[in-house]
Amino acid sequence: MLNIEFNLFKKKNFFLNYNLGDSNYNKGFNFFNYTILLNNKIFLFYKKYNILIKEKYIRCWAEFDNYKKKSLDDISKSYKYSIEDFSENLLPVIDSLESTLNNKFYEKEEILEGLRLTLKIFINILNKKNIKFILPNIKERFDPYKHLAISTLSCNNMQDNVIANVLQKGYYISERILRPALVVVNKV
Repeated sequence: MLNIEFNLFKKKNFFLNYNLGDSNYNKGFNFFNYTILLNNKIFLFYKKYNILIKEKYIRCWAEFDNYKKKSLDDISKSYKYSIEDFSENLLPVIDSLESTLNNKFYEKEEILEGLRLTLKIFINILNKKNIKFILPNIKERFDPYKHLAISTLSCNNMQDNVIANVLQKGYYISERILRPALVVVNKV
């Protein structure tokens, strides 16, 4: 790394030139000038080396900072979506409870009340885990990111590409869709 040229000694004005008869012996090697020149070269070397070290340090710190941010983001996402698989398996149970409550086959009110309480407990658990439901309105614009069109129908008194009927509500966790809402879309 140290690229200091020591070929200064090769130049003839740097060598001592002592002639006993010559009173002009100051023409010889000048240690003071050589020391200043060497110090300047060393200073320039360290200055350049210091700039390189600072640049490498800044790059290394930026890479570490990016790695730290990415790791924290990965940890946050894994925590946020860790319940996703379990929730997807739980959704059919909730759908069954809701469809059972919508049917009026039970004569005993105690059974219906037990089903309502069970459904309420499931929904509270989903809310604690930041799982929300998607329940689109009739005549709402069809959104392919939140809705899944099961079929289409043609109704002239409705606009094109709007929801005509909701078959099953959907769910999402944070901003990720667990299950889209199943809908029927109007096509004119």
